[in-house]
Amino acid sequence: MKKIVRRQMLAHYAAAMIGGFWGGYTIFNYLDIFANAQTGNLIKLVLDLCEGDFTFIWFMALSFLVYCGGNVFYVLVRRKVRLSMKIVSMICSAAAVVAIGVIALARGGVIACFPIMFVAPIQWNAFKIAGGNSSSTIFSSNNVRQAAILTTNYVLSRDKSTGGKARFYWLTLLSFHIGVALAGCTSLFAGVHSIWFCFVPIALTVCAYYYYISEKLRVASLVNAGK
Repeated sequence: MKKIVRRQMLAHYAAAMIGGFWGGYTIFNYLDIFANAQTGNLIKLVLDLCEGDFTFIWFMALSFLVYCGGNVFYVLVRRKVRLSMKIVSMICSAAAVVAIGVIALARGGVIACFPIMFVAPIQWNAFKIAGGNSSSTIFSSNNVRQAAILTTNYVLSRDKSTGGKARFYWLTLLSFHIGVALAGCTSLFAGVHSIWFCFVPIALTVCAYYYYISEKLRVASLVNAGK
């Protein structure tokens, strides 16, 4: 069982690299837009309304709708399709990369952020739990909170279980920012076309997920054989 949990966590870390890549890519290439979450976009929307600046109102409003659309898509597919939502998420991530790559070739500007805004909540929901820990793979606020709290509790109590949970959140943060670094480094020489390098963390996620599922199936077969 511990091996299954460790492999599940590996898939989570790999998915966090995808989330980090998306964040780094859009911030670096598209006006500091963080497409993975809506907090900043909604703040910008309200501030622009207060200032009477309607230049990017359309973008902020549409961003909100697209992000909501990703969540709606997740709910509908989960109810109607028997395929694992993690697999659905990886397929959607690959499709988003292709869509962004095409938009970048066509010089479509900030609309290249929309595919990420759609698939980010799908990944968030699909990879939200690993090893019993609730953690986002597309942004870091709660992961930082959990890492800091759990580390403090571990220092005070020396409880191994708490230390293991703290390590999980720190490794998720590390994985996320490895993805950011990959996006930043590749964007330096490839610009908006660096999106194709996102297939690296996607491929790692596919491999890690296969590694996890193969172990689950192996254990299940052993259990069935024992019966």
